[in-house]
Amino acid sequence: MIYNLYFVLKQGDRFMAIYKLDDLLDTYGGEFLILDFNHLFISSSIREEVWLLQRKNDLPMIERIIQAAREFNIHDVSDVRDLETYSGGQKAILACLLTLTLIVDRNIHGLKLLLNNILDSVSNENRSKLIRQLKDICSARDIKLFTEKNGHIQEII
Repeated sequence: MIYNLYFVLKQGDRFMAIYKLDDLLDTYGGEFLILDFNHLFISSSIREEVWLLQRKNDLPMIERIIQAAREFNIHDVSDVRDLETYSGGQKAILACLLTLTLIVDRNIHGLKLLLNNILDSVSNENRSKLIRQLKDICSARDIKLFTEKNGHIQEII
C-alpha cells in the first residue's frame, strides 16, 4: 500500500528529526498514518514528493494539489518551489492536500490518520476548510481522523 511507503520513508528519515518524531513513531506508528507538523515532507518540492509516492512524474496529481492549494489562497504555489519557502500553515495545508490527493488517487480505505500539530498551524478560516475537506474525503472511505494533544489522542468528529 502506498501510504505504508510514505510512512516508511518518513520513519527512515529519523536522523533529520529535531522534534519528537521517535516518540510519535514509538507511541502511535503501528496504528496510525502520522502527519506531523515538524516532519511534513521528505523532499524539497511538491513534484519530488509526488514522484517519491507515485514513482513517476504524475502531472495530473500535481495539478490537483496546486489547484486545491489555490482554494486555500496559496496563489504562488508551484510544483518546483522549495517547500521550505512556504509559511508553516501553508506547508501544513500542502501536506494535507498531498495526502488527500493520494488517498483519492489510490482509493485508500480504512486507516487512521493522526494530524499532529497540523490544525493548530493554520488560520481559523483555513482550519474550517481543511477539516471540512478532510471529513468529506475520509468519511466516504472509512478513514478516521485524529489529533494529538498533550499525549492524548482525540478523534475529529
